[in-house]
Amino acid sequence: MVITVKCSAAQWSLLDPAAGSAEAFGSGAAAFDTAVERAGDHYRRTGQESIVRVEALGNSIEAVRFQAVAVAPVPAQATELHPAIAR
Repeated sequence: MVITVKCSAAQWSLLDPAAGSAEAFGSGAAAFDTAVERAGDHYRRTGQESIVRVEALGNSIEAVRFQAVAVAPVPAQATELHPAIAR
């Protein structure tokens, strides 16, 4: 899911596909904080990737991404000493 924080004509809004409509905010910080909270909630609830994108002045940037990260397994510890060390 991609949640977009957008500035248009000095007005900040949050576009959340789950809500289905844009929400107006008095500041970019308030819109951004709300977007990050919703993206994190969506990720924790579904396990699906969530992104917060910020759009302003004709540009956009992916600001936050919640996603699962693959972790390499830790090798098992050796239970026997090497013959040269065992002496």
